[in-house]
Amino acid sequence: MPDDAARCSLCGHAFRDDVPAAAPGFAASPGFTASPVLELVAYAGFWRRFIALLIDVVVTYFPIATVRVVLGLPVSGLFDPLTASAWWAATFELVFDWLYAAILISSSARGTLGQQVMDLHVTDVAGNRVSFARATWRWAAQCLNLATLGFGVLMMMFSPRRQCLHDLASGTVVVRPRPATRPELTPVMRLVP
Repeated sequence: MPDDAARCSLCGHAFRDDVPAAAPGFAASPGFTASPVLELVAYAGFWRRFIALLIDVVVTYFPIATVRVVLGLPVSGLFDPLTASAWWAATFELVFDWLYAAILISSSARGTLGQQVMDLHVTDVAGNRVSFARATWRWAAQCLNLATLGFGVLMMMFSPRRQCLHDLASGTVVVRPRPATRPELTPVMRLVP
């Protein structure tokens, strides 16, 4: 259904409180009580996403630090373009970060380990699982946040779906699913001849 839909086009059930319970041409079955439809997802907020990012930084730090030490580099430090080991370490870090994000986001888990801990899912704007290609584009689009000096992240405060710039560029949203506690609407509405 479109975001601004007032009622279901199939059964006539009202999505908002300000819409009458039954549309013209529909009649409720005996015993039917129209209740507002509960939203089953909530868009993720800044702090929940920030904590998920911190968890992901800790998770990816150890394999990257291990490779740097094996290559004879300090655990952390500035990139030295004159040494081959720095290029190998940087390449490993880039590929590892890309595969970590793209594989986990496009998997059935729908999020990195940090996002899973914080109960967040990355979906497309329709709520479907994203493909590996879209997850890759979302990862690459995070460079836009750096290019805008962090303004791309702050955009989530002004976006109705709390999307950062990289979410807008890749057509994704980060949501927090709620438990399915919606009451069943039985018996269903039927058309009146």
